[in-house]
Amino acid sequence: MSIKTAVILAAGKGTRLRSVTGDSFPKPLTPLNGVPIIEYSIKALIGAGVNKVFIGCGHMIESFSYLEQKYHEVEIVENPLYDVHASIYTLLIFNDRVKAPFYLLESDILYDPAALSRLEGGSKNKILTSAPLDLDDNVYFQSDSGVLTRLTKQLRGQSSPEGVMTGIWALKEGFIQRYKRFVEDGGNDLSKDYETVIAEYSKTSEPVFIEHFEDMNWCEIDNERHLEYAMSKVLPAISEEGTN
Repeated sequence: MSIKTAVILAAGKGTRLRSVTGDSFPKPLTPLNGVPIIEYSIKALIGAGVNKVFIGCGHMIESFSYLEQKYHEVEIVENPLYDVHASIYTLLIFNDRVKAPFYLLESDILYDPAALSRLEGGSKNKILTSAPLDLDDNVYFQSDSGVLTRLTKQLRGQSSPEGVMTGIWALKEGFIQRYKRFVEDGGNDLSKDYETVIAEYSKTSEPVFIEHFEDMNWCEIDNERHLEYAMSKVLPAISEEGTN
């Protein structure tokens, strides 16, 4: 069974790249060779067979509206509390909209579209991981028997970390509804990042399996150094693969 739905989290302010974006556009719309970051994901998802792409927006939401005209698969959904709650709240606003298996992605990542094939099926919850990148801000994962147990930016003595999350997930039917109950029952702070709480949920309630792609070509674009890496390393390789 192929996955036909995707959710992209794009509500944050992206202040660490403000030297580039200023007050002109939100971070996910930062152009890479003339194409906004988020559009690389939209095109990859559509190419993988997705026919509905929900984008959770908040900061400068009006800047994203053109995407609904450009791609009939796209629907913009507002998180009105984006400046009060973190990304966990953006995910939870899809509780009534997304019940089928879906891809979950962050809006500031650039990646090889072929990576999505690692997550096809929708019969298991999966997180796509890779080897650590030679960049700051890696989010390291820990696992037990192939199941995600923790996500953290702190190595805490790990000399050889298992790897890092990429911000790409495939989640089973009804996941958001079960996750929402976990968040509410546990009294989780809505200022937490969505991925930290999913790791807690995976460890205690419903497994999220590691799908490790050691040499995956990707990066998150959170600051100017990341942007330079995306332009010099990731994008050329993706463009070359796309012409073959």
